[in-house]
Amino acid sequence: MRILVTQMSNEVLLRQLLDAIPSYVFLVDRDVTILDYNAAAGAFLGVGRRRVLRQRGGEVFHCLHSRDVTAGCGRGPFCRSCPIRGAVNEAFAGKKCIRRQIRMELCSGRKVKELHVLLTAAPFAYQGHERVVLVLEDLGGIAALQRLLPVSPN
Repeated sequence: MRILVTQMSNEVLLRQLLDAIPSYVFLVDRDVTILDYNAAAGAFLGVGRRRVLRQRGGEVFHCLHSRDVTAGCGRGPFCRSCPIRGAVNEAFAGKKCIRRQIRMELCSGRKVKELHVLLTAAPFAYQGHERVVLVLEDLGGIAALQRLLPVSPN
């Protein structure tokens, strides 16, 4: 018996694969400009693609510090110690995957929302362009449990 396999274009396959991942996945350049993202990230951001693509991460995430200076995300004094920007820079510089837990402070209207995530920044090259896949996995439930049940590292 012969099984027929439907040929799927690489673009369609990659889109379906990205959208199947429940974590927030972003494709970024060296300035943490968002070049693409998956469905989970789109739901998290809650705005259309036109307001996300070609924007710097801090501006899209509504980082508390993205408005520190008029030039925006990546240009203020805090940006030198930004955990996302730092991980992206490390991934580009060392050509290796970076993983760490971080805390993000995001503006939601006049409220500041704290988000605990496991950040992964993995570099790759495609058609002569260097990029980083930035994955943010929500650890909010785990952070709440850690507050209730403190665990010492030893």
